[in-house]
Amino acid sequence: QKEGSAMVATAASRRGTMRAAGRRAGARGTRQVTRALSDANIVICGANAAMLALGRWVFLPYQRRRVEAAGLPVQNGESHFAAGDKYAQEATGVLQTGDPAGFGIIDTLAWGSLGHVLGFAALAGASAANSGINVVPTWLN
Repeated sequence: QKEGSAMVATAASRRGTMRAAGRRAGARGTRQVTRALSDANIVICGANAAMLALGRWVFLPYQRRRVEAAGLPVQNGESHFAAGDKYAQEATGVLQTGDPAGFGIIDTLAWGSLGHVLGFAALAGASAANSGINVVPTWLN
């Protein structure tokens, strides 16, 4: 039994020696520098801020005005809720945020995802342009 444990200890010490040698060799290589705010972070944050602002202060009031102009759907001259459909009333509770204009969590997720799309498109276009790929359609030149 002592032989078996000695073999395991020897193998473990060899692995430890190999790991230590690997760390020493890697320490001589290039140094990784992590920055909190990179160019990509700034582009994505800016695109998100722009799209959330557009959604909250431009498109939300427009959408609310259009819904008011169209009015609630009716059947036989009364609204669906007044006609007895208890599920026709607007949902309240978990999805309400307390924003005075009613910009909710669904709006935030939708406009934030559009902001990410815009930001990643800008980063992809910049990366392609830096690689020498023409990203502008030929009919715009």
